[in-house]
Amino acid sequence: MSSIDPNVYVVGSIAYDDLETPSGTRDSLLGGSAVYFSIAGSIFSKMGMIGTVGYDFRDKDISLLNQKKIDTSKIEKKKDGSTFRWKGNYSKDFEDPITISTSLGVFEEFSPKIDKEVENSSFIFLANISPDIQRNIATNLTNSNKIVGLDTMNHWIIEMKQSLLEVMKNVDIFFINKGEALLLSNKKSIEESAKYIIENGPKLCIIKDGKNGSYLYSIKGEEFYCPTYDIDKVVDPTGAGDSFAGGFFGYISKIERPALEDFKNAMLYGSAIASFTIEGFGTESLFNMNFQSLNERFEKIKSKKDLREK
Repeated sequence: MSSIDPNVYVVGSIAYDDLETPSGTRDSLLGGSAVYFSIAGSIFSKMGMIGTVGYDFRDKDISLLNQKKIDTSKIEKKKDGSTFRWKGNYSKDFEDPITISTSLGVFEEFSPKIDKEVENSSFIFLANISPDIQRNIATNLTNSNKIVGLDTMNHWIIEMKQSLLEVMKNVDIFFINKGEALLLSNKKSIEESAKYIIENGPKLCIIKDGKNGSYLYSIKGEEFYCPTYDIDKVVDPTGAGDSFAGGFFGYISKIERPALEDFKNAMLYGSAIASFTIEGFGTESLFNMNFQSLNERFEKIKSKKDLREK
């Protein structure tokens, strides 16, 4: 597994997905939050993945990641277990898939090794994993200028809310979808939920609302709406949120001391990148994305935002 000098680290899942959608069925697609995040962000920056895989993880998939100049040296490959696998069906609802089966494999005992290089990193994203693991990492980061991102899911909000609230005190940007935000805050609106989240630690809260776009709220009371890109056909929405976050972090990691305007542009790019993800199965469309086509979508999303503001 190759080693480079990453600008952004992500701690999260590496998986194989079996999917059923109206566009067809695919088995053993490379997936997981760390994978989508890293490929998305790699168009801007050097990414580093921290995760675990089993004996069945394919060498060709490591090679695929290395093609994007993604540091895979901190992926732990275990001989005694299988790679995390998820099987889902999107036939009824693209935004709420039916989980057919989940096999955590080696991910069940995931305990990431955080070395000095990671501890001193400037940009790190804590993807959807146990809040206890997230908190352990967040509280041991030493770079005073670091920007730490956080993601979560309904399961952790219901089962480990207090631990999640502790993590939130130690992060800068919280990415969460609308349903999760309402559940976490026990509020009835996006605005009220964002206020609750900001009051509990993060400087920025980004709430994703599927095809309706995403919303930014800051500790200073600033707000921003980011539209989505209109595509002809959704094929597979798996990983769209992680791709959004990866593009966001990849973009801001190239800017010294990013400010609000940079975060706005990062959301626009994240939205554009997520639109590529959902156009194909797994990471195939995301992997083949180029900077010219990305910029074209960025400009179209930006123009939609500008029209809305007039």
